[in-house]
Amino acid sequence: MSDPPSRPAHPPQPDPGKLYELALQLAPLLEPAETMGGALSACATLAAADAGLLLADELPPAALGVRAPSSEEAEQIAAAPAVRAAAEMLGVSLLPPGAAPLPGAALIAAAVPGATGKQGLLLLARPTPFDREGRGLLASALPLVGKTLERARRHARLSAAAPSRDAAVSRLAHDIRSPLVATQAALDVAQRLLRGTPAPEPVLQALATGLRSIQAAVELCNDLLEMSRLQHGFTITPRPVPLERLLTDTCLMMEPLAAQRGLSLQAPPPDPGLRALGDERLLRRLLTNLVANGLRFAPPGGFVAVEGLPGDTPGTLLLRVSDNGPGIPPAERERVFVPFAQGQGEVGRGTGLGLALCREVAHAHGGSIWAEDRPGGGTSFVVRLPAG
Repeated sequence: MSDPPSRPAHPPQPDPGKLYELALQLAPLLEPAETMGGALSACATLAAADAGLLLADELPPAALGVRAPSSEEAEQIAAAPAVRAAAEMLGVSLLPPGAAPLPGAALIAAAVPGATGKQGLLLLARPTPFDREGRGLLASALPLVGKTLERARRHARLSAAAPSRDAAVSRLAHDIRSPLVATQAALDVAQRLLRGTPAPEPVLQALATGLRSIQAAVELCNDLLEMSRLQHGFTITPRPVPLERLLTDTCLMMEPLAAQRGLSLQAPPPDPGLRALGDERLLRRLLTNLVANGLRFAPPGGFVAVEGLPGDTPGTLLLRVSDNGPGIPPAERERVFVPFAQGQGEVGRGTGLGLALCREVAHAHGGSIWAEDRPGGGTSFVVRLPAG
């Protein structure tokens, strides 16, 4: 008869350095399959195991050194008497040979903890017995593994809900936009009627403030609707767009805002022969968002520069929008393109959607966008687009 599962009564203190390394390995994992595989591999490394299985609720089974089991096979493995008994114990338990479908004479099992109890099962195997120190280190690492699996499970649920959520956001933006546009038109009429009359100044200021606020809300709805269209497969019809016209029109539109904020808007004329291949309306939206972003962060008396340049690869061109603001730390340069995410110093300066829309537009054109340091201080946003 096989000996019952056992575990060390007093596991040795774990090595903090190894646990820290494990935390670094697990931190970036989100996708369910990648997370399961990464967590299993990390645990096997800690315990010096050659093979293993990681089975968790609502996540795909992961295998190391053996074929990954199906859902039915995973249930059978977890239900084996010795495995089930080990999973009910705290820490890491020894298993008798053959208790799990893993090669190697030495087997161990451990329950992966979750917020409400056991959420999974870890099985590891190697040819030689697992020493007490390795089992103690693995027991200390299991809470980190459990948090990683919970994060992957939340990510999977959010991803599954994204299509319906995005559709709801799009419908909501459309429904909100209609009354906003009607209110904007009514306030505009009132402002025109009062112009040149002895109306109290506070009334005129209130109308102007209301119009600016409504315009900002309408732009947010427009960005949401545009994002939804691009994310759901909207296909552009590419046509040659002269860069000179694109830059000139955009700067003429944004010049009043720059002047109001005491900023200089610089746009050296590009080569007249430079043409982007794309949708002019979307490219104008991209450039407007980039200029507006620069105007938000340039200091008083500062500037925003808009350039159109030959591409750094054949068949491309570059749009570069620079400001002499505080700059963006390297760690934040990807995050600024995430919808509604805001970097340091951005709170209250925008919705966090403008740069996300810029990336969607760039990708819809088969291009790319990135942020980099501006020589002399500040930030440059660079867009690579196909040339026409």
